[in-house]
Formats: sequence, C-alpha cells, structure tokens
Amino acid sequence: MKIVLFEDNQCFNLRPAGLFRPLFDLYAGSWTLYKLVKLLDYPIDVIIREHFLFEDQGHSWLKSPLQEPHLFLNSSIEPDVNYLTEFGNISKSADPFITTSGNRVAAALVPSGREFPQSVTSNDIGSILLEMDLPLIHHKFKTIDWPHEIVESHLRLFDSSLEKILSCGNFDRKKKDVYIGENVELDSSTKFDTSEGPVVLENGVKVKPFTFFEGPVYIGPNTRIIEHASIKDKTSIGEMCKIGGEIEMSVVEPHSNKQHHGFLGHSWVGRWVNLGAGTTTSDLKNTYGKVRVVYGGKRVGTGMQFLGSIIGDFTKTAINSSLFTGKMIGVCSMIYGMVTTNVPSFSNYARTFGQVTEISPEQVVTTQRRTFERRNIKQSQRDIELVHRVYKLTRNERGIGAEQITF
Repeated sequence: MKIVLFEDNQCFNLRPAGLFRPLFDLYAGSWTLYKLVKLLDYPIDVIIREHFLFEDQGHSWLKSPLQEPHLFLNSSIEPDVNYLTEFGNISKSADPFITTSGNRVAAALVPSGREFPQSVTSNDIGSILLEMDLPLIHHKFKTIDWPHEIVESHLRLFDSSLEKILSCGNFDRKKKDVYIGENVELDSSTKFDTSEGPVVLENGVKVKPFTFFEGPVYIGPNTRIIEHASIKDKTSIGEMCKIGGEIEMSVVEPHSNKQHHGFLGHSWVGRWVNLGAGTTTSDLKNTYGKVRVVYGGKRVGTGMQFLGSIIGDFTKTAINSSLFTGKMIGVCSMIYGMVTTNVPSFSNYARTFGQVTEISPEQVVTTQRRTFERRNIKQSQRDIELVHRVYKLTRNERGIGAEQITF
C-alpha cells in the first residue's frame, strides 16, 4: 500500500495560505495532514503544484499500471486525528472507492493494475480519479476549502489533537494538566489555568517571568514565551517562535514572531511572519454579527462570529498596526497603520497614509536572507527561485484594488 497526498486545481482558493508550502504542511489543531499520515507508517508520495517542482522534478514515481494499491488523499483534508483509524482501515481492506467533499475529490483508493496517464499534475488528478469509475462512498473526509476554514477547523479539532500529541509524546506532568518536554525553562512566577484543558510545552521551550497560560494550549519546540505574555484557549504555537502579548484561539506557524504587546485572536499566522509591537487584530464585529470576508471581490459569509486575520508567510507588520475583522493578508507584504481591506501579496500597505505600492521579489529575497541569517539558516537558490515564482503567481492580486483581491 502506498499513500499519495495530492494537491488539486482548487488549492489557490486558500491563498494566501499554501503559497510557499503544499497544503498538507499547514497546521490546524497542532497537526499537519502530512504529520498525521506519517503515523500510519506507509510509504508516502505527493502530487504538488507546479511552482513547487524544481530541476525537472515530476511525479515519475507514479508507474502505470500501478504495482500496488494507492490511497489518494487530498492535501486539503483537515488534519483530524480521528481520521487516522479510518485511513488505517481503508489501507488494510484495500477496497477501491472514491469520496468527495463538496465539489472536490477528498480521497480515493485505486487498486493495483489500474492504468494512469503518463503525466499527472495537480490540475488534472481530480478529474483522473473521477473518470476511473470507482465505487462512490461517503467517508465524510472534510476538506478545508477557504482560508477562514483553517481557523474554524483548528478550533473544532484542537482538543482531540492535543490528546493525540500527549499520547504520542514523552512529557512530564509538572502539575495538574501541565505537561512539559525536555529542557523546558519555566519561571516560578508562571501561572496556569487548566480548568478547561491542558497546557503542553514541548522540548526546549523557555517561559519568561509573569506569564499566564489558560488551557488548552500547545507550545512547540524551542519557542520562547516573553515575560507578561497571556496565552489562552486553543492557541497553538509552532516551533522556534518568539511570543508575547495576548493570544487566544489562534495558530502561529513555525519561525514566526510576536514578541511584544498587542492582541492576536481567532487568526492564522503563516511562517516567518513578524508582528511588530502593538499589532492588534480585531476578531469581533461591533454589531456582534457573523463575519463576512471578501474573496474574489465578493463578500462571503463565514458563519463565524469570531474571526481575526489570515496572515501569509514572510509578511511583517509595523508598530501599532491594526487589522480589521476578517482580513486576508497576503505573503511577503509590509503592513503599516490600519488594515481596512484585504492586502495583496508583495505589497507595502500603508493605505491610511495614502499609499499602497508593490514590493519587488528582489527586495523580498534580501529581507528573507537577513531573516534566515538571524536563525542561522542559509538561504538556498531554491528559496530565491520560489519567491520569484510566487511573485508571478500573485501578480493578479496587485493593480486591481485591495478590495478586489482574488485569494
């Protein structure tokens, strides 16, 4: 049995998420789909979007006819730990099937011996699987189809995700429902409220004085929590982050910083993001109504009363930046002042000062190199090329007005 994680032709609906990484590498509920599937201990192959392929890299591993059963899983399936049992049962039975989520193929098991085209891409894999006339069943694997659904899935999956982390990890129980890994530095002034769920601190976490944790909370390896921070209720912080101020019900991906005061709520923050001192997201409308977001120039209802911002990789905010409710912030942008509309990727956004200009990929590459060097990481030629490719992919976001951004 082989598992294939595939991206499809609807991945770009999730922009700005997934522009620098395949969607199976995005966190929700403190897991990625890739990390979950690895627990099954089957060989994993991937079908990813073209801009991630380098040096004539393709999908040559997909031999036709198939030499063994292949379980195809959409990379947008939410990383629900409860799916693991179902994935395992499907793999063991090897009974062919196909199942959908909305108008997307969510999963399909293709038996050995079936023929595949010589060239398979993320644009056509969905239609190829549909044309195989596999038995249709209803496994109800839910895909994340729009950016705000990352936050919705994260909140819904968080409790079970944390239980799985604790069952798979090696933690000491410091006090009631506080679990710490190795080499954790925990100041004696730290306060915990675990009445609603546990607090989990992975290996190498450093917690400065007068920090407050209100569970359930997950803090990834080697992350630093700044003094007087308040980390609350279903917040997940990735590895190698620096976190301060107040955060609740949010995901911060690895290598991102929010060192200073300011509020982050019901938001998803990509990788290598820096939120300047005083940066604050609004996650509740003054009317207390359901949040609507702008996708493709159209207002779309989320069904969520609380929703902050979706912030793409490599974006940075200046001091005292204020992000209005439900705003989509593109990748590789610089934010100044109030954000009252969606923000295009590769933009200097200072709309409250009368200025929105484009950032060149060369500027982004320079900033990225300096950012990496601060973490003792060497920028590769692949990193540089990917910046240029994403710049071209997001070109349509710029020049059509911030209100009309197509994410």
